[in-house]
Amino acid sequence: MQRVMTRSPLIPPLWAWILQIRQRIEGQPALASRVLIAAWCLTRGLLFIGLLISRSYCDPQFYNYAGKLASGQWPYTPAVPVEYPPFAMVLILLPALPLLPFAAVAPRPDPAFAHVTTHLPIPDPVRYGAYGISFAVEMLLIDAATLWLVQRAARRYVPGDSTGLRSGLLYIVLAFLSGAILQKFELAAGLAVLAALVALVSGRYRLSYILLALATLIKGYPILAIPILVGCQLCQPSRSDLRYALAEQLRPILEGLTWFAATIGAWTLLVLWFAGDAGVAHSILYQGSRGTEIESLYANAILLVGWLPGVHVYTIFNAQDLSRIVKSSFDHVVDIVSLLLLAVSLVLAYGAFWRARGRFQSLAGRKPAESLLQLAGSGMAAIFLAFMLSFRALPAHYLLAIVPIAALVRLPRPGLQRIWLASLVAVAASGQVMAIPIIWHSLVGLLPAAVLLLTLRNCAWILVFGILVVTLWQLGSGRESWPAWRVRS
Repeated sequence: MQRVMTRSPLIPPLWAWILQIRQRIEGQPALASRVLIAAWCLTRGLLFIGLLISRSYCDPQFYNYAGKLASGQWPYTPAVPVEYPPFAMVLILLPALPLLPFAAVAPRPDPAFAHVTTHLPIPDPVRYGAYGISFAVEMLLIDAATLWLVQRAARRYVPGDSTGLRSGLLYIVLAFLSGAILQKFELAAGLAVLAALVALVSGRYRLSYILLALATLIKGYPILAIPILVGCQLCQPSRSDLRYALAEQLRPILEGLTWFAATIGAWTLLVLWFAGDAGVAHSILYQGSRGTEIESLYANAILLVGWLPGVHVYTIFNAQDLSRIVKSSFDHVVDIVSLLLLAVSLVLAYGAFWRARGRFQSLAGRKPAESLLQLAGSGMAAIFLAFMLSFRALPAHYLLAIVPIAALVRLPRPGLQRIWLASLVAVAASGQVMAIPIIWHSLVGLLPAAVLLLTLRNCAWILVFGILVVTLWQLGSGRESWPAWRVRS
């Protein structure tokens, strides 16, 4: 009997047609830019319309700070304790300034925040809506600037992406799937880190440290990327020996660290001058005493064993930071476990990065700038993920801080690249899924199906981190090479 081979008559021609269209677009830089602009306008327009229809504005606490500022109560004072770094507060308060001349919509102190106990406060819909829209416009401007920088960096430093189309579309899709661009300010930290990365690769070290300091003044943890910047500076000299490299680069490194410290210090002194040291201390120490939020890895682990006798798992609303936290018999253990997980995660990320850095000279080939972007970008993303996974809060919008870098990263193995991108998509989209009221209430009610969904989401988080660490480690061992990183997109 003759064997008949069958295949789908639609998928191969359709895929070939898509690839052909992409090649035509990439052959025309102006057309590629127009496609990115159209994709950005479409996706962001959908997000903005969704924000207006659902009235899913930014964090109510942001409006609370804006209302108090309008009445003359400055942040970091005893009357207005703040958990965010100084530049983050600028991003929070800036959208209120254009509204202040209009008494009908300007932010005001709201009684909804006076007695917050069991649920999110519901501020005045008109004033809160006006502020929420203003905040969304600010984030759209930051988003547009991020897309511009992603495309510009891809054109110069990502082989196979001469128009920046692939990196730009990847950024647009990942940020869109997160659904939180208009409500959160993590993307501002992502933009600052991306700008620091581009400055580093182009040899503008002083600017790189200053931009990293600004990112630190938004989210705090970007300070962990300093060893990445130092390590990449040591990749630059022609000598591969670390001692000679350090001797040649010691002065630029010290200069960069000085500018980093000066930038942080200037903003800190400004806060001290206005509000004193108590507010600064509170914003730093608060994160160490926050509760175990329900989406964190620790809460997830507790929920998985919540059926065991004596665990006594339940959830409560934390009125201090407007979050849902998990309480159990393991509360006293979480402090120790979180420190251990942070230490282990950072050791893995730093160790893999420095191992890969040690072979940079032999792997970089004739295009060191492109390889340096991949090394530094992968290292930064791994370090930030190490912190996020060990933190006591792990909402999906945290991913926005690394999405701009992730859009430029290309892993050597196509299989790993596809799995890594699929994991990023899963993490980004999970924020939308977990926000569905029926799913969120099921999770708060500790229903097994919702706990399973949360577990799958957190497994995707871990996979994103693990793939980066494994990739950097294999590059350091010689199992992979930077030429593969350069030619594959």
